[in-house]
This record gives sequence, structure tokens and C-alpha cells, in this order.
Amino acid sequence: MWDTTDKYTRIKLCKFESLDSAYEASFMGADALGFHIFKHHDYQKRVRKFRDIFQYLPKSINKTLLTDISIDDLLNVLSDLQGDIIQLYPDWTKEEITRLRENVTSPIRILKVMSDKSEENFTSNANDFLKYYEDTVDGFLLDSSRNGGSGRIADWTCCADIVKNTHLPIFLAGGLNADNVNEAIKKVRPFGVDVETGVSDRILNGPLVKNMMKCHQFIAAVKEEDRQLSTMKQKNAY
Repeated sequence: MWDTTDKYTRIKLCKFESLDSAYEASFMGADALGFHIFKHHDYQKRVRKFRDIFQYLPKSINKTLLTDISIDDLLNVLSDLQGDIIQLYPDWTKEEITRLRENVTSPIRILKVMSDKSEENFTSNANDFLKYYEDTVDGFLLDSSRNGGSGRIADWTCCADIVKNTHLPIFLAGGLNADNVNEAIKKVRPFGVDVETGVSDRILNGPLVKNMMKCHQFIAAVKEEDRQLSTMKQKNAY
């Protein structure tokens, strides 16, 4: 998934809570699945739950832990749960991120979450944010909100500028679904796209659950847009 010479749009589907949905989604053509471990959760309960799920997922799927917990708590989690990617919400220092890498038992990739709105980041502008983390993280998760899961569409013009201003991979998030992801890819040209609410249903008076048909439609829309972009490039080459 991380080979930048392989030109296609990576797909990350987020917030899986059951083996059934994660297992089915892992064979649809996604590159990564996201699993939440946040401060309000019982960490150990979720570690046991996700560990049971991970053992049945194909190795080709990047298991991503979305988290806002402290570095010490995260190190405890990672001592019992082997993930591939950390989607990091807090603005940790470079030293803290280095400490995390040095104290895990196997290599991990780190996606630093940032907002398309400068006022939601700790720097005055996006370029300073990118420069601060570029030599420390493996990529960025660019969302329409620092909290994530808002379902609001990001400013794609702003996002396109951010993508152009870093050599690191950027995953675009924020209000994406099967109907608009092709336009988002055209305008932003991200390394990957990330979706949560756009492939989920809110059960009346209940939780947010994955809709497998929406997952399939989203993945199909991304791959179709990639095919169209590839065809266009080939025509322009003549």
C-alpha cells in the first residue's frame, strides 16, 4: 500500500466493530480498515476484541488504530495488539512520536491527523504543520474536522493545495461517499481516501453500523475513477 510509485488511490474504510463486517470488507478491494481506541473506551476490552478480529483478516489489509490516548496507554495497547498504522489525533511532539516508534515490538506507520481548517491545527498555516511533522510521520489524514467522523465535506480546493505542498502521502477524509468520491479524487488527487459515515448507517436509537453495499459502491467508485484517470493519461501521452 505504501509504494508511492504505484499510482492508484488507496482506500481506507473506518470504524469496524465486528469480525463479520471487517472480514467481508477486507475482501472488497480496500487497502486498510480502521478500528477506534479512544479515551472514553475500555482499552483492554477493545484490545481483546480487536485482537480476535485481526487474527482472521488477511495480511494484505493494513489494520489501522485511530486513537487519542496518551503515549503510555498506547504503548500498553500495542504490547498486546499488533496493528499496522496509528492514526494519531493528538499533536504529539516529534520526541514523543520517536519514543513510540522505538518502544514498539514491530514497525508501524503513523498517519498524523490534520484539519483543512488552519484554526483547528496548532500552527498558523497548513505548510508549517506539514513541515513540523514531515520528517517524523509517514503520512497525513486530512479531514474536514480534527475530531473526525463529522460527515462534513472538506474544502477540496484547500486540500488540493495541501497535497501539492508535501512529499508525504495524504489520505483525504470528510463527507466522502460513493456519489462524490470521484469528484474529490479529480480535484484533490490524494494518495488515498478515507471514509466512515459515508459507508455506514445510523440505526434508529442505536449505533453507527457498516453497510456492506455502501462499502462495495464506494470502492467501485474509487476504482472506476482511477481507471478513467489512467485512460486520460494514456490519451494525453500520444
